[in-house]
Amino acid sequence: GKSVGELTLGEAALLAALPQAPASLDPLNPDPAVQEAVADRWRLVLSRMVEEGYITAEQRDQALREGYQFNPREAPLRAPHFTVYAQQQFEALMTRLGYTPEDVARGGWQVYTTVDLEINQLAQQAAQNQVAALTANNVSNAAVLVMKPLTGEILAMVGSVDYNNEAIDGNVNVTISPRQPGSTMKPFTYAAAMELGLTPADIIWDTPTDIAGYAPRNYDNSFHGPVRMRVALASSYNIPAVQTLRAIGVDTLLAFMQRFGVQSLGTDASRYGLSLTLGGGEITLLELTRAYSVFANGGVYVPSTAILCVLDGDDNIVYQYENGCPKGNTTPNTLNEAGYGQLVLDPRIAFIISDILADNAARAPGMGANSPLRTDFGASVKTGTTDDFKDNWTVGYTRNVAVGVWVGNSRGEPMVNSSGLTGAAPIWNSVITSIYNNQSLLQRLAVDGQLQPNQLDVPQGISRRALCDVASLRDPATQCASTVQEWMLDGPAGIPDGNGGLQFPPPAPPANNQPPATGPWLQEVEPDIYRVLVQPLPPEVGAQIQFTVGPGQTPPPAPIYCQVPIEAQAVATGAQEQLFIAPPPDPEDAVRAEQWARSQGIAFLPTIACDAGLLSLASNPQPMVVTAQIQSPAPGQIVSGGMPIIGTVQFSPDQALYYKIEITGGQFGDNWVTLGETHSNSVVNGQLEYLSPLPPAGYQIRLVVVGHDGNFVQPPYTVPFTVQ
Repeated sequence: GKSVGELTLGEAALLAALPQAPASLDPLNPDPAVQEAVADRWRLVLSRMVEEGYITAEQRDQALREGYQFNPREAPLRAPHFTVYAQQQFEALMTRLGYTPEDVARGGWQVYTTVDLEINQLAQQAAQNQVAALTANNVSNAAVLVMKPLTGEILAMVGSVDYNNEAIDGNVNVTISPRQPGSTMKPFTYAAAMELGLTPADIIWDTPTDIAGYAPRNYDNSFHGPVRMRVALASSYNIPAVQTLRAIGVDTLLAFMQRFGVQSLGTDASRYGLSLTLGGGEITLLELTRAYSVFANGGVYVPSTAILCVLDGDDNIVYQYENGCPKGNTTPNTLNEAGYGQLVLDPRIAFIISDILADNAARAPGMGANSPLRTDFGASVKTGTTDDFKDNWTVGYTRNVAVGVWVGNSRGEPMVNSSGLTGAAPIWNSVITSIYNNQSLLQRLAVDGQLQPNQLDVPQGISRRALCDVASLRDPATQCASTVQEWMLDGPAGIPDGNGGLQFPPPAPPANNQPPATGPWLQEVEPDIYRVLVQPLPPEVGAQIQFTVGPGQTPPPAPIYCQVPIEAQAVATGAQEQLFIAPPPDPEDAVRAEQWARSQGIAFLPTIACDAGLLSLASNPQPMVVTAQIQSPAPGQIVSGGMPIIGTVQFSPDQALYYKIEITGGQFGDNWVTLGETHSNSVVNGQLEYLSPLPPAGYQIRLVVVGHDGNFVQPPYTVPFTVQ
């Protein structure tokens, strides 16, 4: 302390600035925002002193140059980011309890917090060690958050590797600063999709896609073909996650995240695209770790807290959380709160997501079998890396503890060759393993004196089933060569009703696997896997089949099978039943998926049905016989508007020059007039020509094949029809 006579002008001006707002202008509060407010007020007082004539402008400038300093604290902060955060939470709590800022500023309060200084220190050390090891990767900072999922207690909050390092903005608490979360958003995408009916058995195509100019790519720049949710999520493939969000909608995911306590993303879907599932929004590490804790809690959201107990100057308990006051007197005004949360997710979905995130074998293709994500106690964990390499994440949990880690640079400079797996995961592994290897620390995770089993118990309404391993469906696949085990919901997913319960939609009707009266029979043996009677097509036959596609669209590859209709089974002598994987729902994606599947020998569901001519060609690949037939319009059909003319015409170059469609009747009179152009290619079950809208009348069209001598090779195929 100094006597009044020893104060400098700057120090006196600072003291004069404080009495007006002692609560919000605490010069000893390490919060950067408070420090800036104090400095602003100090500069204002000095300027007012010049205006009032108490000092000269030169004296003011000298005082500004000298600044002010405080004597060092007797007890340095051991968890500075947590301390600042806890003070903010304390002030907000007291306001909620009806106390004014002046009440708080008068002091005399005893505040007990949730921080465990030993856990905070080991988290700090793990972060510092890893950042030091990544200097060559242009990494300068990291943040760690440790929570108890069941109670929301914040045990450690490391906001940077060095609070006092201005070069990295060390006093900024990154755990509460919004950052892009990378692939750590994917578990929420799949969980939201499961609420809407996606099952772990459904197949998602990890193949090239272009969605209105957006072409997502995987981290390894590869495609992995047909995959299920377990492999897609555990190995963090980007394209399946984007396709899943495409199916459910960005608005659905944003509303889902609100239930998990994530406010940073907001609810305005127009701000985001499908990259949201890859981290295209901003979220805080605190929000993210708390949201993952919902999975750890079996679908229950528990708010986070930094305050356990508040006593007044008379040792009366003003507030306590989870009976957190070690002493004190209970009064009628004491507020007791418990960590009881709200059910925000069907426990079966929470179990499946947690099981996938703990499946080391499933993530091995993308992460390796011995990555830092592997633990001896079966933690569930997910990494994230932003496309620009500015943010690395790892968040993982058991039922007893959740640990979230961010690695990067405070000012957003990109890292070099550093991902969530190589940057953040080693810190995560060090922190959570250090806790589990120390019985003293582990016991501090107990709630009501009890530690929880590390993994969730298997909930009711779920069962383990054998599914065909999609990787084993190599063409031709007459049976499933191998199987995998997967957890499946026994009924529809429940939707939280807001009152602690679940609302269940009616179950979907069972799949109709009865044979149709006509047409091919697609027997669904599992979701997206069908058994179909097909006729193999010789390459020369498949190459002649033409597909109708829109402008700028790519036609599918030449078919190698056609689906045999029920009514044609007797004459399909070369047909056999085979297993196939269904295409993705989008037609353009389906073309790309089929191209990829062909290149990899994957059994892709055929897209065309056999007709008599095609079966004849397929089963008797002798020298080609000139064939000409119109299938649509049918003879006598009543037509309104334009329509494609569908049929088959086959000939070899030495048999004919071209085919054409001719029309007569109505406005054409008795003359046969060529529709469109002449065509030198064969067409099988495809569009021969397009019939534009015509005035009402009776018409005929005919398909003619013209030989090298200019004459018809065979009698034309004629179809009469009427336009209304």
